[in-house]
Amino acid sequence: MVKKTGATAHTPMMQQYLKIKSEYSDCLLFYRMGDFYEMFFDDAVDASKILDITLTKRGKAGGDDIPMAGVPWHQAEGYLARLVAAGKRVAVCEQMEAPDGSKGPVRRDVVRVVTSGTITEASLLDHSRSAPLVACYRQGEKWGLAAVELSCGHWRLLEGEGQMMLDEQLAVLAPAELLLPTAEELQVDIPVSRPGDWSFSSSVTQEQLQQHFGVTDWLSLNLDKHELASAAVGAVLVYLGQTQKCALEHLSLPVFVERSQGMAIDMRSRRNLELYCSLNGDPKGGLIHVLDETKTPMGARLLREWIDHPLTDLGRLNDRQDAVQSLTDDSDTLSALRNALGGVRDMERMLTRIVLSRASPRDFRGLTEALVALPDLYKLLADRTGLFADMTQAMQGLEPIADELDGAIIEMPPQVFRDGGVIRAGFDAELDRLRSLAKDAGDWLNDYEKRERERTGLANLRVKYNKVFGYFIEISKVQAKDAPSDYVRKQTLVNAERFITDELHQFESEILGARDAALAREEGLVEAIRKQICAHASAIQQAARAVAGVDVISCFSHLARSCHYVRPDVHSGRNLKLVGGRHPVVEKHLGSDEPFVANDTHMDLKSRRFMLLTGPNMGGKSTYMRQVAWIVWLAHTGCFVPADEARIPLTKRIFTRVGAGDELTSGRSTFMVEMMETATILNQLEPRSLVIVDEIGRGTSTWDGLAIAWSVAERLIESKDVMTLFATHYHELTELPDDNEVAFNASVTVREWNGSVIFMHQVIEDAADQSYGIAVAQLAGLPREVIKRAREHLFRLEHGSELAAETGKPQLGLFAVAEKRQQENDLERLKRLEQRLVSIDVESMRPLDALTLLDELKNEVEQ
Repeated sequence: MVKKTGATAHTPMMQQYLKIKSEYSDCLLFYRMGDFYEMFFDDAVDASKILDITLTKRGKAGGDDIPMAGVPWHQAEGYLARLVAAGKRVAVCEQMEAPDGSKGPVRRDVVRVVTSGTITEASLLDHSRSAPLVACYRQGEKWGLAAVELSCGHWRLLEGEGQMMLDEQLAVLAPAELLLPTAEELQVDIPVSRPGDWSFSSSVTQEQLQQHFGVTDWLSLNLDKHELASAAVGAVLVYLGQTQKCALEHLSLPVFVERSQGMAIDMRSRRNLELYCSLNGDPKGGLIHVLDETKTPMGARLLREWIDHPLTDLGRLNDRQDAVQSLTDDSDTLSALRNALGGVRDMERMLTRIVLSRASPRDFRGLTEALVALPDLYKLLADRTGLFADMTQAMQGLEPIADELDGAIIEMPPQVFRDGGVIRAGFDAELDRLRSLAKDAGDWLNDYEKRERERTGLANLRVKYNKVFGYFIEISKVQAKDAPSDYVRKQTLVNAERFITDELHQFESEILGARDAALAREEGLVEAIRKQICAHASAIQQAARAVAGVDVISCFSHLARSCHYVRPDVHSGRNLKLVGGRHPVVEKHLGSDEPFVANDTHMDLKSRRFMLLTGPNMGGKSTYMRQVAWIVWLAHTGCFVPADEARIPLTKRIFTRVGAGDELTSGRSTFMVEMMETATILNQLEPRSLVIVDEIGRGTSTWDGLAIAWSVAERLIESKDVMTLFATHYHELTELPDDNEVAFNASVTVREWNGSVIFMHQVIEDAADQSYGIAVAQLAGLPREVIKRAREHLFRLEHGSELAAETGKPQLGLFAVAEKRQQENDLERLKRLEQRLVSIDVESMRPLDALTLLDELKNEVEQ
């Protein structure tokens, strides 16, 4: 902690800093001083460590140096990103007036507080993901959520009941920042802010709606019937007021939309199915890496929204599928659409930065080009009905402002507004006149320099300019003594002297005045254009949303054509029929050199609802089950699916229990995590659920594990209208279909060749005959002596010996019960064969009788 003294002991500038800092004590203060944002005291120490910048000093406090660190204002975005990523909040304090040389520091004020949930800068955001600010308000078990994507202006309001559903919704929303009342605690790994308990109130929401949107009657927003979500909206609007300190004209109205629940998928199931990355964290192993063939940032975000929220409304689902089908059947229009979309940049986020006065010149040009591209898009879709009709309507009507912007903003604008050059020549006559004066300065200076050389006879005379001294005449030291009497000395250098004349001084005043006037004129024109854009913000947002929808549908159509996906028949019946189903990620990674082995799946919510899947590791069980889950999931988003034929019953929930992993930070072992996931499935089951279980009971002793797996399987078999794919290494469970007509065995096929195993990756309806565990271990590279010893142990187990556990109690190996039963049957059969052979009187047999008997014995052995 750096020691501070009383304010009176400081300079006026530092007194101003300390006063502003006291109002934002929970933030790092970016204090604008000229071309830098400076930080002092503890802020400087913390920032220097996070940003790896030099820690210097400025003045003293109580006899101690005041630490100082700074960053260039025009490079602030990158530093802000690192500070926010480190969990810091940053208050940006700007100079509110130009320095005029008067006494005291210039007026400064905080214009914005940057937090993880309120970032709008393009370089700080992932263009393909939403990063909403979310407020949560609870009363007992009931809760309400208000999520706003500040960079786009979209709201999502939700209400529900129970901690598990709340965790699921937060996992889907993936907030960048969470707003909570003071006493509320949630176990989340995201920044939490507390705008004040008073802000979580419906009455505050009504006040904020009037202040931000001019809305006095909130009945049209459907918030009066949803008090918890309404209270959360109030907290969001208050927090945005506290941090943004400007009008938020781009925000859409927070309307509570009554949605059907849609397909529910808990957060562990989403992780297990590897939506955004593989279980080891590789993004290329996530399904979204294969599916995202969108052309625009808005489309990429909407694609994730559709995937995250599968539909259970068959009407809406069929509308999406019809739209995808229409483009899939029209390759020319599809190709033209995707080409046109390729030129559209991030309309939503550029619009937000323009409205909030945080835009660069390139944001203005990017929005211009997007608006100019709209007519090409809606003309390509003009004859289509259904979803496309609303989209084409939303993209129309913006041609006047598009033409205005295109005529105003140059095609290749600079990165910043500071030096001008953003407005096209010919757009504004007064700006052109002022620029002409400044442009003519170069010619005048060249002529003046030539005239002065001729008049003075000084060949080395130069007319120059810099920001500090303005225009001047520079002469070498040697020739300076010959300078004319009308030359007034301005500066002395080591090797030269600098002078000014009345004529050059008058020119400087005129030229600098023209340049300043041109910059001021251009600044006014840009602000007028910004206000014009703000007036059309709602229409531009709707057009951007329509472009995103067209992008996602064309993405689905492109996948259907390029990856051979088919339109699934999602129906209200119970039958599941997948012909030639494939795993989209594995198929993509294999490529054409190693074709994917497709598999069929035939199940029914009523009569064939439990598949017991056995077979060795590496045989493809996990891939097969995930592909079934993904085909069902994708079918409910409107996307076509990787199969030759797909008939899928309407599904309300998907559960998965896949893989093994601990959660050490929470004190949970692998087995505990496995049991928690299993408990979630059994406690949340409802009709029309799809359950994927890949191994249960592996984290404990064989007997305990087998007992748990058996009991869980029985519970799933008994659950009506629930389809389950249950993979296991407990071969004993293959008896379950004998007593349950809704269950059936399946396995992945394996072939042995010269002592090695070949995985066929084909699923057949039959139980596996053995585990092939030692063969897999050999493929994994276990030492030869370990493999040899394992085979000896296996031989002993297969011939009746029991494997002694360390406790001295018998411990049964996997498949041991079934293997012993098989051994007993083989011995009984051999005994019968032996008795029959002993009883034969060979000497009395005729040759024909001997041949007949031999044939009978051969048939018996084969059977």
